Amino acid sequence: MKKTAIDITTIGGRIKAKRIEAGLSQEKLAEMLMIKQNTLSNYENNSHDVPTDVLSGISRIFNTTPSYIIWGSCEEDDWTTEVRSLLRNIKNPKVRETAIKQLKALAEMDEALS
Repeated sequence: MKKTAIDITTIGGRIKAKRIEAGLSQEKLAEMLMIKQNTLSNYENNSHDVPTDVLSGISRIFNTTPSYIIWGSCEEDDWTTEVRSLLRNIKNPKVRETAIKQLKALAEMDEALS
């Protein structure tokens, strides 16, 4: 069987790579996250943004940081710790999703300016 490379430069690719590395099917991971398999598929294909509660669950299951899933970085510094703490304190899921989208936009802007 031919193995296809997984693009780990995307959020969905990093989720898929971690899932495969852990030996989990989409169905099993979706069950663990309490979401539908096709929803997980959409996240892995970068068709939908990953809500922060799902992002948090993925990070816990794979023993990684949300920053790795979002940006591909595992670095823990004061700044990332503060951001994680702030996001954890936002109770409303819609507000958390908006915060994540804004952080992604800022990261893209920073990359474009670098």
